[in-house]
Amino acid sequence: MSQLDKHSFFTSPMFAMGQSFEGESGLRVNETATRARAGLLNILSMVTIFILLWRPELDPVIYVGPYVIFDMTVAAIFGLTPLSPSGLLGTAITLRLPPLWKPAKPKQFAWTLGAIMGITCLAFRMLDFSVEWLLAVLGICFVLTWLEAVMGFCVGCWMHAKLFGCEECRLN
Repeated sequence: MSQLDKHSFFTSPMFAMGQSFEGESGLRVNETATRARAGLLNILSMVTIFILLWRPELDPVIYVGPYVIFDMTVAAIFGLTPLSPSGLLGTAITLRLPPLWKPAKPKQFAWTLGAIMGITCLAFRMLDFSVEWLLAVLGICFVLTWLEAVMGFCVGCWMHAKLFGCEECRLN
């Protein structure tokens, strides 16, 4: 069994954006855990949309926004483990599944964009934008996390490949 076939909970080196492997260039992120994390964030965005539509007085964005910003930011800096709550859960859920190691840089770019989306949503809420604006941003978040979790298509990774001409990003 090669090192690439092994699943690991924590990155090596610890607090690195991804996992390093001997003979492989750059850091890698477990795509299986990443998709599980996207699924969890997809559920969170769906619940937030429902609450915003049916019980707006509960004001979910004021709670969900900071969580998403924190989760995306620490994932973009430190990877899925040990600081990203959704990353920890996504990694734990997939421990018994075979890992699929992908380049870390496109995910880092995508998660940075995710943090910006979270900041946008929270800013819209804090600036008292209409619910329609919040729903628009949340709807985009829902679609993007659904594409990642269900279809395995990361729009941020695709954008990274287009913007930076990353050949390695096209690994299957």
